[in-house]
Amino acid sequence: MTAFDSDAFFDRFNAVWQNHDVEGIRDMWTDDAVFEASFGPEAFGERAVGRDAATRLAASVFERIPDVRFQEVRRFATPEFAVIESVQSGTPRDGEPFEVQIVDLLTLEDGLIAAKRTYRKARL
Repeated sequence: MTAFDSDAFFDRFNAVWQNHDVEGIRDMWTDDAVFEASFGPEAFGERAVGRDAATRLAASVFERIPDVRFQEVRRFATPEFAVIESVQSGTPRDGEPFEVQIVDLLTLEDGLIAAKRTYRKARL
C-alpha cells in the first residue's frame, strides 16, 4: 500500500479542474464514482453515477461556463476523505458573471475519487 500524499492529490485535483482537463478528471474517478454537482433539478443538484457519467457531468460544467475558474481557499485530507473550499467564478453562456464560494466533499478510495459532492453559497 502506498502512502497517501495529500499535497500531490490536491495539486492534481486543482490542475485538472482549473485546466478543464476532462481526461485528467476522468482518471481521478473510481469506476463507480458518484458526482453530485451543486446545480440541477434535485435538492442535491444533478447526480451522475459511474466514471463515464461523472466525466460527462464535469465536461458539461466547462461547456456551460467556458471560462470557469477555481481559486483554492483551504483544504484538508485523510486517505479516505478530503475537503476543498474554493471560490468559483465565470460567466455562463446564457448568464451573467458570478463568483461564489464552493465546497467539495470527496470520498476517496486508493487515491481516487469515489464521491464528489459540491456545495455552493447562493445569493437570493
